[in-house]
Amino acid sequence: MSTEYETIELAVSDDGRATVTLDRPDSLNALDDRMAEELLDALETLREESARVLVLRGRDGNFCAGADIGTSPETTAPHEQTRRFRRLRRLFDRLESFPLPTVAAIEGYCLGGGCELACCCDTRIATADATIGVPEITLGVIPACGGTQRLSRLVGLSRARDMILRGKHYDAATMHSYGFLHEVGGDRSFEVLLKDVVEEYLARPPVAIEFAKRVVNKGYESPLDAGLEMEALATGVLFGTEDAEEGLDAFRTNRTPEFRGE
Repeated sequence: MSTEYETIELAVSDDGRATVTLDRPDSLNALDDRMAEELLDALETLREESARVLVLRGRDGNFCAGADIGTSPETTAPHEQTRRFRRLRRLFDRLESFPLPTVAAIEGYCLGGGCELACCCDTRIATADATIGVPEITLGVIPACGGTQRLSRLVGLSRARDMILRGKHYDAATMHSYGFLHEVGGDRSFEVLLKDVVEEYLARPPVAIEFAKRVVNKGYESPLDAGLEMEALATGVLFGTEDAEEGLDAFRTNRTPEFRGE
């Protein structure tokens, strides 16, 4: 399956791998309003498909160099800008809560809005030569699509403050040491690393993945006792699924489970 868009490419392979490629290479795949709308549409389209994992990447060796300043509205009226970024935030919120596991495959530049997109993904991997940061402060503004909030939850408050207030660029090794990146291409080629991560997700039970994401996300925002109750309720539901029955039987019989998402 593939769907035609102007600024992105969406494809779903037979094995359940969905890939969304940011496709504005002339602007280093910078995010504009059209791309945001198409990304939202792609996420909605994927809800109707039989995909098992979503990979987000960029065309021609760059992930996303941030928001496309050249296509930003000329108005500086505060209420208009606030409305615009609230609309953009819908995309980031949807990506963060998306029921499939999501992988940010980062090559080249991953700056500003690109870094904020990556923050919303479950797993972030990068090439060794990737460049990552939130340099908005150098333009007199701040990260406006969740970067001031999500980044601190990923790398810690002190490091996030330093990154946001100084607006520096960081290499992949540094961002891996900060805990932002889960793996960096090294001995394995980047495509092999990406393939390995995707295959791990394809082997996991889809229903449990969805429940786990929801409980982790909602529980993090809640008091501990509320999060623990969500965990218990979700576990009770999952034990009634065919996937759980398959997983437990596979464990008992020492075989590899085959999960169907049921």
